[in-house]
Amino acid sequence: MSTSESAIVVGYDGSPDAGLALEWAEATSSATGAPLRVVVVGSAMDPVVGHFREHEDELVAAWSARATVHLRRSGNADAEVEVRRGPVVPVLRAVSHGAAALVVGSRGHGLAVGSVTGSVTQHLARHASCPVVVVRPAHQPDARRIVVGVDGSGGGEAALRFACARGSRTGEEVLAVHAYRSPTIPTGRTVLTGAMAPGPVPSTRDMASREAAERLLAAATAGVRAEMPDLELTELAVPAPADRLLVDLSAASSLVVVGSRGRDAFADLLLGSVAQRVLQAAHCPVAVVR
Repeated sequence: MSTSESAIVVGYDGSPDAGLALEWAEATSSATGAPLRVVVVGSAMDPVVGHFREHEDELVAAWSARATVHLRRSGNADAEVEVRRGPVVPVLRAVSHGAAALVVGSRGHGLAVGSVTGSVTQHLARHASCPVVVVRPAHQPDARRIVVGVDGSGGGEAALRFACARGSRTGEEVLAVHAYRSPTIPTGRTVLTGAMAPGPVPSTRDMASREAAERLLAAATAGVRAEMPDLELTELAVPAPADRLLVDLSAASSLVVVGSRGRDAFADLLLGSVAQRVLQAAHCPVAVVR
């Protein structure tokens, strides 16, 4: 395979979380029919600089071999495993062009050193040319629900379509959620099960805000409902902080999907604290879609 067009690309570094990313990508490839491509990134360091390059070459070869063995054992022997040289972020950004998704683990000892809070994952989420999926163990491994943040923006629409396209192929339920501001209802309560915690009786203005939020959701989902009539799609409008809503709902979900740009409650999703908190704190894999 000479191009990443339509492929699911996995950034792999031999770490446990990279293994989870590879397994997630394999399952998605199987469900969607998209080809699978595994990329191991090695340093472009000059070989004459001590033994550092030699040591890394050994690591890269071991990671590549580990991925190849895993793919053969799982019946994906036709998947491509390749080694690329250079800085991690530019290399993975380059292979993201035309890809169906770029999948990475939330932590790694080579690809994403440290944690998901580090610069590698953040840069990829901001700048990759395709959806980026950051994989971590799901709090409920048997969960079959995709949660997607919807706000009426182009980014929210792209996220919704990504979530629904996946759900239509995998059979997962899709929960489209909209976080909104209500005039008098406090927004500090968390959402753990999809139902709001007990609180004060809504005022007329609160009800108007809720109705407006529900209309936005209905308008946003109308198109995908018509295109995918067999999809199990549910809507939920909640007066809550966007990051807390998504993180709380992620505890009983298989995937959280967010747009790369938003407005209102999801404004500056990738540029500010909301995205960082969701990527840090979600209890399942997170997909960032543009």
